[in-house]
Amino acid sequence: MSRHHSALVAAASALIVVIGMTAHVVWRDRQATIAQMEALAADMAKVVESHVQHTTKGADIGLRQATAVVDDAGSLEAVRTIPYWYRLRDALANVDGGETLWLFDTKGNAVVGTGRQQERPFNIADRPYFKEVMAGADFVVSPALRSRLDNRIIFIIARPIRDWTGEIIGVASTAMKTEWLVNFYALMSFGLETTVTVFRTDGEIVARSPDLDNHLGKNNRNGPLFQEQIPRSPIGTYWAQSVLDGKERLAAYRFIPDLNLVVYTGIDSRSVFAAWQSRSLWFIAEVILTTILVLFLLLWGAGMIRREHHVQKRALEAEGAARLLDAELHQARRDTLTGLPARGLFLELAEGLRRSTKKKGAGLAFLYIDLDGFKGVNDRHGHEQGDKVLRMVAEIMRRTTRDGDLLGRLGGDEFIICLSGHSPDVRAVATGVAARIIREVRELDLGVGCSIGIALTDDECDDVACALRLADAAMYRAKTAGKGVWSIHEPAQEPCLSCAAE
Repeated sequence: MSRHHSALVAAASALIVVIGMTAHVVWRDRQATIAQMEALAADMAKVVESHVQHTTKGADIGLRQATAVVDDAGSLEAVRTIPYWYRLRDALANVDGGETLWLFDTKGNAVVGTGRQQERPFNIADRPYFKEVMAGADFVVSPALRSRLDNRIIFIIARPIRDWTGEIIGVASTAMKTEWLVNFYALMSFGLETTVTVFRTDGEIVARSPDLDNHLGKNNRNGPLFQEQIPRSPIGTYWAQSVLDGKERLAAYRFIPDLNLVVYTGIDSRSVFAAWQSRSLWFIAEVILTTILVLFLLLWGAGMIRREHHVQKRALEAEGAARLLDAELHQARRDTLTGLPARGLFLELAEGLRRSTKKKGAGLAFLYIDLDGFKGVNDRHGHEQGDKVLRMVAEIMRRTTRDGDLLGRLGGDEFIICLSGHSPDVRAVATGVAARIIREVRELDLGVGCSIGIALTDDECDDVACALRLADAAMYRAKTAGKGVWSIHEPAQEPCLSCAAE
């Protein structure tokens, strides 16, 4: 009787422990999910903020050029002549996301513009942004509104036109695509239900994705973003129910004081926890099944369960230690982003290939690859897009080379390839591979290219480190020659250090 009672107590104790551990794991996973989603929302807000600043800066440049055209022409009406009108159109070319550029007189009448309907008379005197400029504002970003020319939803960026005395003689404005500010960044949501919005500091909506049509003219000044968060800090994340559509979101925001704008990125609360809920349900189901089995085994024989538990524990510890060791070795010797050998592993493999090819009387060719314009991809589209470019370049290298060739990533946007063969075949193969990689990277159409330096080993010099240095030098010559080309090292250009030392 006492033995049966002990088994029941052990079973009850095990059940309590399992329930507690399950609840703890689920709670920890929930906290990690929230932290991950907060970081995602904050990153999106930061990227959108950078894009907004870049766009408004370009618009300001275009509008300043338009006012300079008026100065040169001598009057607003004079800009209607062909030479000045072409200069007005050129000013619009500096405005990323700009649709049209118009000049208005002080009564709000359209004088000249770049739009197709430039001969159609219309007046904007009742528009709030026009009134702000006429009241003395130097730079105004309007809320989203419908165009009086074609009824499309746009927002306006405007600044005053002044004569030499400083008096306002008109208003220059450019009509901007609302989707230019937000639509691309909504794609960064990884399948989550996200909202990207740009507000004015008075709560008016400048751009929003998605569903701008249904929110046109709405105001968020009474929401928690403007009433609680921004007064507390110019940057942050928070949970709140939107006053615009009633949905609860995990949101991040960034206040841009010099533009009087606020960038907002929100993830619907259901999307935040959808994956966590699915994982938790499966985990709980697995725990329940496992617990039933464990309880049955406890009732059948406590001693056997204890022995099996110790065996399983030792096996799990050994397996965990092995996985940890494998992970550490993998992390240390391979690039985690592309899967290619890192510098140390590449040099080790290349040295082995050198010894093997030397016995066969063959040589090696090293291709030192450096991406052109990669920093611009990170600056414009973020590091996630930059990582995508690096993975795609690595895949091009795999397709272009043979099974026995060595590939590696030296770090940043620098890659290395080692080819083997007999001269002059290895030279022809190396130049052909270089030309194909340059072409395929350019055809990605992602704003990057690559420059490649080639160095060959031969009977006189077969030092791997020296060959890499010569390939690097050849690569810089390729960049100097105009980028997007390959350059092969010739012995007359730079001596081998190993040979010089002898």
